[in-house]
Amino acid sequence: MNNQLVFVKDLSLNAVPFTTDEIIAEYSGNSLHATKQMIRNHQKEIEKFGVLAFEMRKPIKGSKGGRPVKKYSLNREQATFLITLLDNTEQVVQFKFNLVKQFFAKDKELQERQIKREAGKLTTSIMNDAIKAREDLDSHAFTYFNQLVYKTTLGKNVTQIKRERGVPKSTPATEYLSAAELNKVNLMKQKIAVLLELGMEYQAIKALITGAGIKALMVNKTQHRAREEA
Repeated sequence: MNNQLVFVKDLSLNAVPFTTDEIIAEYSGNSLHATKQMIRNHQKEIEKFGVLAFEMRKPIKGSKGGRPVKKYSLNREQATFLITLLDNTEQVVQFKFNLVKQFFAKDKELQERQIKREAGKLTTSIMNDAIKAREDLDSHAFTYFNQLVYKTTLGKNVTQIKRERGVPKSTPATEYLSAAELNKVNLMKQKIAVLLELGMEYQAIKALITGAGIKALMVNKTQHRAREEA
C-alpha cells in the first residue's frame, strides 16, 4: 500500500503528524459512520492522548445532506489506540501495519530535521564569526553571504522560500527546510567560513562556489592557448 495515510498541516518542525477518521474508515473497511461513532464512544480515552481535533466540513455541493459534518484528526497515540479497537481482519492488519509505519517515518523525518537544524546553529555561528573577524567587510556582509548560501544550495533566496512555504515572518526559514536541504545549507556555510578565513572577498567566493570562477579560468586558459598557437 503506497497511499498516504499520515499528514501534517504545514512544513514546520513543530508540525504534528495526524491521520483522519476518513482514512481509518476507508483503509480498515469500515463505514465512516461507524468510525465516527467509535471515536465518539471512546472520546474520553482518546482525549487522554491530547485534544481531539476536528473541523466542520460542509457537505459536497449537490449532495442531499445539508448539515456540516465533523472531520476528525487524530495524532499518533490517538490513532494507535483507536485501531486497537478494530477487529483484526486481513485488511485491518495490513492497514495497522502501514499506518504505524508511516507515523514512524514521519516522526523520524521530523527528528532528522531537528538534528540538522541544531547542527545548523553551529555552522551559522562559525560563518558569522568568520565574517566578524574580517575588518574589511561591512555590516551587511552576513546578509549577503546568507543569501548566497540559499541561492547556491536551494536556488532561491530566503524571502522566496518563506513566501512559497508559508513561513511566518518572525520564523526562521530553517524550520521549514527538509533534512536534505538543511544539510546542503550547513555544508555551504562551512565552506564559506573557510574561504573567508583564507581572506577571499565576496565576489571571489561567489564565483568559486557557483562555478563561475572555474568557468572563467577555463575560458582564459583556452583563449591564452589559442593566442600562443596563433
